[in-house]
Amino acid sequence: KQWYQRRVGLTPRPTVIDEEESFVLDPNLGVSPLGPSVLTPERIRQMEIVEAAAENMPLPTDTSRVRPMNWIYAIPDVPQQIPEHHHHSYDPKLGFDTFEYFKSLAPDTLFFIFYFYEGTRAQLFAAKALKEQHWRFHKKFKMWFQRYEEPKEITKTHETGTYVYFDFNEWQQRTKEDFTFEYKYLEENSLDD
Repeated sequence: KQWYQRRVGLTPRPTVIDEEESFVLDPNLGVSPLGPSVLTPERIRQMEIVEAAAENMPLPTDTSRVRPMNWIYAIPDVPQQIPEHHHHSYDPKLGFDTFEYFKSLAPDTLFFIFYFYEGTRAQLFAAKALKEQHWRFHKKFKMWFQRYEEPKEITKTHETGTYVYFDFNEWQQRTKEDFTFEYKYLEENSLDD
């Protein structure tokens, strides 16, 4: 307890400055116009826990350690009992990894899969399902666009009109009027397996 009172500045420590006696107050305490406040045993215990935690803080090098590519292989091969309430009814025969299943998903779900499962079969199926729902991917803006109405102008190189697009930064669909969709930025890949 004494070491803690000395550390937080409750015990005056004499110092000599121009032959006058003064004490040093820990700047973390701030200024209390009514004098030092009494620390409760609970508060002292909390401060001890904070100090103990500070001794075990992670180092910057902790974030750069090499991790296995697949976390499944990092789990030790120890048999574990799985509680009954954790079992689920996933059956691969139900076709959750088929294009037919992805066609039944809402556009917001497909956008999530497309942007967060990059390079996977799920991303491919999400893109195919979005294309079937008349969404078109703009390669320059990396966003999905859909005609809101028939274009006002259609040429060999572009079309101009009102479009709905999915803004992945704001995570919502927005409308863009008088937008010129240049065909050179249209993703034309057939996305076949």
